[in-house]
Amino acid sequence: MIDFIAGPNLSLCELLAATGAVTLVAARWLPAAARPYAAVAASALLAVSTAVLAVTGIRWQLLPVLAGAALALPFALSPALRPLLGRLPGRRLGRRPGEVRRVQPAVLPRPRGGRVRRWLAVAGSAGCLALIATGPVAAWAFPVPQFPEPSGPFAVGTRVVQWTDAARPETFTPDPDDRRTVVVQLWYPARPVPSGAPRARYLGRTEQEARTVRDALAGTAGLPGFLLDGATRARSRAVCDAPVADGGGRFPLVLFSPGSGGVRTQNTAWAEELASHGYAVAALDHPYDSAAVVLDDGRTIRSATASTGDRDADEVLAADWTAIRAADLGFVLDRLEGLDRGEYPGDPLTGRLDTGRTAVAGHSMGGAAALQAARHDARFAAALDLDGFPHGP
Repeated sequence: MIDFIAGPNLSLCELLAATGAVTLVAARWLPAAARPYAAVAASALLAVSTAVLAVTGIRWQLLPVLAGAALALPFALSPALRPLLGRLPGRRLGRRPGEVRRVQPAVLPRPRGGRVRRWLAVAGSAGCLALIATGPVAAWAFPVPQFPEPSGPFAVGTRVVQWTDAARPETFTPDPDDRRTVVVQLWYPARPVPSGAPRARYLGRTEQEARTVRDALAGTAGLPGFLLDGATRARSRAVCDAPVADGGGRFPLVLFSPGSGGVRTQNTAWAEELASHGYAVAALDHPYDSAAVVLDDGRTIRSATASTGDRDADEVLAADWTAIRAADLGFVLDRLEGLDRGEYPGDPLTGRLDTGRTAVAGHSMGGAAALQAARHDARFAAALDLDGFPHGP
């Protein structure tokens, strides 16, 4: 469950590049007097917009647009080059001492009429336009996510923390000394931030982390990672490490567990909306269950959960994984209570979390974990299960 809204399919520069490419193809069919001017103008527009995109980053969706333009370019520019070449002065070439001859300037041959030539031009133009059109279609199918503006009175800050449960062994590894580690992203009410303040990335703290998570998510769907490149470019509405809001009292807590193979940021818009209304939200990455979890030391832990195809065996596995997630949720609440008590000196959220009003939520298997956590831990005053089938006791 990923809750974002799709933004414009093409940026302004991408739209200008596509317009230039289409104009290059169309120039072939304009009146003869207008062809050179249209071709030169379209070429200039395409060159400038492509140069800007080369600096800001060219999305893969624009490659067919540029390919179609490259195919059309020589045919579009040839009418514009003929008059220029026709005005070139002749050259003098010596054949032997004392003898010269004047060579007429090179002139591109004019295409001769004919039904076959015309139909070839029609087919070529149609092919170029079809190639160019795949760019906007791909941009529509794989957009850069745009997140809705939160409706609450608070700005939203976010940060990522990593906690290790020294009392709980990591059951996904054979190392007896390995302990369960979770990565948690917090969203909270923040002070007003300048309009130009950099927004948090959608899929990770850094571009590299975002690409790692993108590739893992794409892999679960059997897709190459570059198709989801828009997700790595996306920015949410929250600001990293923004100062905590002065007003609003103590913030009620909501803990969130994503679906199987999901990641902590999958419900970013939902978390930001709650934070804008005075809640603190903590979303978990569950190592060996989430698609990819990047730890502080740079290690990446990928999902190690997979169904067997046997219904009874899969139910046993699902119950085990749900129990691990529920324990993760309880552990994170322990840490948040400690944070509120001041166990992490200097933390800006100390004294601002109302841990006595805590809800737990989740999607799919995360919803099942939320139900189990609330059933076994009375500190969770409410539970929200988003499309999750209960597993385990």
